Amino acid sequence: MKTILLVEDDPLIVHVYRKPLENSGYRVEVAGDGLAAMKMLLGLKPDVVALDIMMPKVDGTYVLKYIRSEAALKATKVILLSNASIADAAKDAIALNPERVFLKSQCTPKILLAAVRELLGDGDSTPPVPLPPG
Repeated sequence: MKTILLVEDDPLIVHVYRKPLENSGYRVEVAGDGLAAMKMLLGLKPDVVALDIMMPKVDGTYVLKYIRSEAALKATKVILLSNASIADAAKDAIALNPERVFLKSQCTPKILLAAVRELLGDGDSTPPVPLPPG
Protein backbone atom coordinates (compact mmCIF):
# COMPACT_ATOMS: atom_id res chain seq x y z
CA MET A 1 0.00 0.00 0.00
CA LYS A 2 1.38 3.41 -0.94
CA THR A 3 1.80 5.91 1.87
CA ILE A 4 0.98 9.60 1.99
CA LEU A 5 2.38 11.79 4.77
CA LEU A 6 0.00 14.69 5.32
CA VAL A 7 1.86 17.46 7.15
CA GLU A 8 -0.82 19.84 8.37
CA ASP A 9 -1.56 21.58 11.68
CA ASP A 10 -5.26 22.29 11.03
CA PRO A 11 -7.39 19.28 12.12
CA LEU A 12 -10.23 20.34 9.81
CA ILE A 13 -7.98 20.25 6.75
CA VAL A 14 -6.58 16.89 7.85
CA HIS A 15 -10.14 15.56 8.11
CA VAL A 16 -11.11 16.93 4.68
CA TYR A 17 -8.15 15.37 2.84
CA ARG A 18 -7.55 12.17 4.80
CA LYS A 19 -10.78 10.26 4.07
CA PRO A 20 -10.72 10.59 0.24
CA LEU A 21 -7.08 9.44 0.19
CA GLU A 22 -7.79 6.48 2.47
CA ASN A 23 -10.96 5.59 0.54
CA SER A 24 -8.81 5.45 -2.60
CA GLY A 25 -6.52 2.84 -1.06
CA TYR A 26 -3.69 4.97 0.32
CA ARG A 27 -2.26 4.71 3.81
CA VAL A 28 -2.33 8.22 5.30
CA GLU A 29 -0.09 9.24 8.18
CA VAL A 30 -0.38 12.71 9.71
CA ALA A 31 2.22 15.02 11.22
CA GLY A 32 0.79 18.05 13.02
CA ASP A 33 3.92 20.17 12.61
CA GLY A 34 7.16 20.27 10.67
CA LEU A 35 9.29 18.86 13.46
CA ALA A 36 7.03 15.83 13.82
CA ALA A 37 7.20 15.34 10.04
CA MET A 38 11.00 15.38 10.06
CA LYS A 39 11.03 12.78 12.85
CA MET A 40 8.69 10.53 10.85
CA LEU A 41 10.16 10.84 7.36
CA LEU A 42 13.16 8.51 7.46
CA GLY A 43 11.30 5.69 9.19
CA LEU A 44 8.15 6.08 7.13
CA LYS A 45 9.67 6.84 3.70
CA PRO A 46 6.32 7.98 2.27
CA ASP A 47 5.57 7.85 -1.43
CA VAL A 48 4.15 11.38 -1.34
CA VAL A 49 4.32 14.19 1.21
CA ALA A 50 1.47 16.73 1.18
CA LEU A 51 3.16 19.61 2.97
CA ASP A 52 1.69 22.78 4.44
CA ILE A 53 4.13 25.68 4.33
CA MET A 54 3.05 27.66 7.41
CA MET A 55 3.26 25.40 10.46
CA PRO A 56 4.36 25.54 14.08
CA LYS A 57 7.84 24.51 15.26
CA VAL A 58 9.38 24.01 11.78
CA ASP A 59 7.90 25.44 8.59
CA GLY A 60 7.29 23.53 5.38
CA THR A 61 10.18 25.16 3.54
CA TYR A 62 12.63 23.76 6.09
CA VAL A 63 10.98 20.33 5.90
CA LEU A 64 11.29 20.37 2.11
CA LYS A 65 14.98 21.36 2.39
CA TYR A 66 15.44 18.38 4.70
CA ILE A 67 13.69 16.03 2.25
CA ARG A 68 15.83 17.22 -0.64
CA SER A 69 19.07 16.97 1.38
CA GLU A 70 18.60 13.39 2.65
CA ALA A 71 19.75 10.74 0.16
CA ALA A 72 17.03 8.31 1.27
CA LEU A 73 14.30 10.94 0.77
CA LYS A 74 15.59 13.03 -2.12
CA ALA A 75 13.28 11.41 -4.68
CA THR A 76 10.19 11.71 -2.46
CA LYS A 77 7.33 13.40 -4.28
CA VAL A 78 6.16 16.58 -2.53
CA ILE A 79 2.93 18.51 -2.93
CA LEU A 80 3.04 21.95 -1.31
CA LEU A 81 -0.11 23.47 0.12
CA SER A 82 -0.06 27.25 0.52
CA ASN A 83 -2.37 30.11 1.43
CA ALA A 84 -2.69 33.00 -1.02
CA SER A 85 -1.71 35.41 1.75
CA ILE A 86 1.70 33.75 2.09
CA ALA A 87 2.55 33.47 -1.58
CA ASP A 88 5.81 35.36 -0.96
CA ALA A 89 6.80 32.91 1.78
CA ALA A 90 6.07 30.07 -0.63
CA LYS A 91 8.65 31.31 -3.15
CA ASP A 92 11.55 29.82 -1.17
CA ALA A 93 9.78 26.46 -0.99
CA ILE A 94 8.90 26.54 -4.68
CA ALA A 95 12.58 27.07 -5.49
CA LEU A 96 13.19 23.60 -3.99
CA ASN A 97 11.20 22.04 -6.85
CA PRO A 98 8.18 20.39 -5.28
CA GLU A 99 6.28 18.26 -7.78
CA ARG A 100 3.05 20.25 -7.30
CA VAL A 101 1.99 23.49 -5.59
CA PHE A 102 -1.61 24.25 -4.67
CA LEU A 103 -3.36 27.16 -3.05
CA LYS A 104 -5.33 25.78 -0.12
CA SER A 105 -8.31 27.91 -1.08
CA GLN A 106 -8.44 26.23 -4.51
CA CYS A 107 -7.34 22.69 -3.64
CA THR A 108 -10.21 20.30 -3.11
CA PRO A 109 -9.86 16.70 -1.95
CA LYS A 110 -10.56 15.66 -5.55
CA ILE A 111 -7.70 17.81 -6.88
CA LEU A 112 -5.26 16.55 -4.22
CA LEU A 113 -6.24 12.94 -4.90
CA ALA A 114 -5.78 13.45 -8.65
CA ALA A 115 -2.32 14.93 -8.09
CA VAL A 116 -1.32 12.01 -5.84
CA ARG A 117 -2.56 9.52 -8.44
CA GLU A 118 -0.70 11.32 -11.21
CA LEU A 119 2.57 11.47 -9.25
CA LEU A 120 2.33 7.79 -8.36
CA GLY A 121 1.12 6.66 -11.78
CA ASP A 122 -2.14 5.42 -10.28
CA GLY A 123 -4.67 6.53 -12.90
CA ASP A 124 -6.42 9.62 -14.14
CA SER A 125 -5.42 13.05 -12.92
CA THR A 126 -6.67 16.61 -12.91
CA PRO A 127 -4.38 19.44 -14.02
CA PRO A 128 -2.68 21.14 -11.08
CA VAL A 129 -3.83 24.53 -9.82
CA PRO A 130 -0.68 26.68 -9.75
CA LEU A 131 0.09 29.51 -7.39
CA PRO A 132 -0.57 32.90 -8.97
CA PRO A 133 2.52 34.69 -10.29
CA GLY A 134 3.93 37.27 -8.04
